[in-house]
Parts: sequence; C-alpha cells; structure tokens
Amino acid sequence: MKYKELNINEKLFGKDYLVYDWVESGEEIHIYIKSKSCKAICPNCGETSSFFHATYVRKIQAVPIHLKTTYLHVTAYKYKCLNESCETKVIMETLSFASASQVRTTELTSLILTVSIFLSNEGASKVLSFIGVRISNDTIKRIYDKIIIEDNPEVEAEGIDDVAIRKGHTYATAIYDLNDHHLIALLEGRDAPTLKIWLKEHKKSNLLHVIEQVLMLRQLMKYCLHVLKWQTDFIYFKI
Repeated sequence: MKYKELNINEKLFGKDYLVYDWVESGEEIHIYIKSKSCKAICPNCGETSSFFHATYVRKIQAVPIHLKTTYLHVTAYKYKCLNESCETKVIMETLSFASASQVRTTELTSLILTVSIFLSNEGASKVLSFIGVRISNDTIKRIYDKIIIEDNPEVEAEGIDDVAIRKGHTYATAIYDLNDHHLIALLEGRDAPTLKIWLKEHKKSNLLHVIEQVLMLRQLMKYCLHVLKWQTDFIYFKI
C-alpha cells in the first residue's frame, strides 16, 4: 500500500500560507509563516489591488501544540490602493485565522471564552496556563468586554438561564435564541420582574404566556396543598 504525504501547511492555515520554519524549546513553539497571497481588497472602496507596497510581521498566539505556548510569526503584505478617490492609501493583508490587530487566533479566543464560561477569570487563567495558553485574568475580562450582544425583538423561541458574573455575589439572566443558540440578552440579576419587562418588549415571544401559566399553576398548587392540609387537620381532629 502506498502512502501519500499530507500537506499539513494547508490543513492548518489554508492554501494561502507557507510554513517555512519551526523552533521548539522546553515551554514554547514558534512557527514561522509566509503569506502566498498576491492581492488584497481595500476595506474602504472594495477595489482589488496587487500593487505591492511592503511587508509586515505579526506575532500571534495560537492554540497550544504539545501543551506548549505556541506563537505564529506571520509575514504578510501591504498593498497600495490604486483608487485615487479612496481615503485608504495602504491596504493591510487580512489573515484568515486572526482579525486585524488581534494578538490571538480566532480559535484560541474561542477556547479562552469556552473555558472562562465555567470558571472565574482567575481560575480560567490558571487552568489555561496548564495547557500552554498564556493569558491573564484581566485580559480575559477585556475579551468579555468587547463582546457585542445584539438583541432581536422579533425572536419567537428563546432559552433562559442564570449565570454567575461573580460566583456567590453577582448573577445575571442569560437569554438565548433557540434557533441558533446565540446570546441575545444579558439582564442584571435573576429576578422575575426584570425578565418580565424584557419579555413585554418582545411581542412575538411565547415565553411570557408560558411563565404566566406556570405562575398560575404554582398558585393553584399552593391552594391545593393548603386545602389538603386543612382536610388532614380536620380528619385528625375528628379522630
């Protein structure tokens, strides 16, 4: 049986990047990558340019390999925008695995957020350090602060859960769109009145009607238990 060698470069970073060096020490891995792109799209006017201007290098922390802190040293290109009426003169090449000015790959940021959901920022920082992610608890908080939660007044099906902002002290009510499970609201506290105000602003939601029925059922159960206790006490008195 003949075996065909896989192109790991393409599997890891896509066909537009070339891995040309790998330096590994006891605690860190440095991967050197060069872009193979020959053009870029201007974010302002949308024109495509292949007029080379300069190169630049970005150092980006990636998901750990071998439980070691892993960095990507990416050599990318700058292009000149040829549209004379455009205010943007130099186009920075965008990377598929990291946004502009981002010091971590998108995958690593997702991993950090996933771990920190279940732990405090300090606890998440310590746990992540065990697998090779170098990040402070203050940085985790800054990542959270950059998250934009977009509400959807037209939502019809939602899920509700309470989450700890600071365990044992501060809690919030998280509301998710059940169609794709993304977060659409984070309300202060976990009180029914706050949730009721939010539900009244979302007319298509069926949750308010369900909650009102649950509250009515709870009151009915309390009344039934009261009657049952009264009957039990009456029978006991007669005996």
